[in-house]
Amino acid sequence: MGWKTPKFEYVNGYKIVEIDGPTFQVYEGSNQVGDDFPYSGEAAAFANSLSKGGDTRPANLGPRF
Repeated sequence: MGWKTPKFEYVNGYKIVEIDGPTFQVYEGSNQVGDDFPYSGEAAAFANSLSKGGDTRPANLGPRF
């Protein structure tokens, strides 16, 4: 089994990271918020239920218009 690059997305200013399993974790900056989630939809729903997080995305990863 090889090394896997984590996949991530931003929802409501929080970063959702897929780790091995698959397991999904919600982060605000470098701090994990909440528990591990078995589905990405559950992690996204949890992130949407939180107050708006700080968008810590680097400027070059923003939407391209």
